Amino acid sequence: MSWTVIEADGNGVRETRRGGTLTGEGEVEPMAGPEPEPKPKLITWRKCVRIEPWEDSVPTVLTSWYPSGDIPEHWYPVEAQSQPVETIKQLPEDEAP
Repeated sequence: MSWTVIEADGNGVRETRRGGTLTGEGEVEPMAGPEPEPKPKLITWRKCVRIEPWEDSVPTVLTSWYPSGDIPEHWYPVEAQSQPVETIKQLPEDEAP
């Protein structure tokens, strides 16, 4: 007498076990199921600051978001010290802050 067991988990992964006898060892065959969607690659963005001097002694502070590994020269990442300020974001690679 042969037997078959089909199991499915919450992720859609199915597994079939078959055996030739009720006490015999079975073989495991994965069944074709929906493949999970690939997770998007995340890019870490940093809030950066640049101070532009002016001739009238009033400096201008500029801020912008840049990818962590691609911060331009004379721009510096901001680190929050005493107040909860968002200085780092992780977004999918097709999105920008």
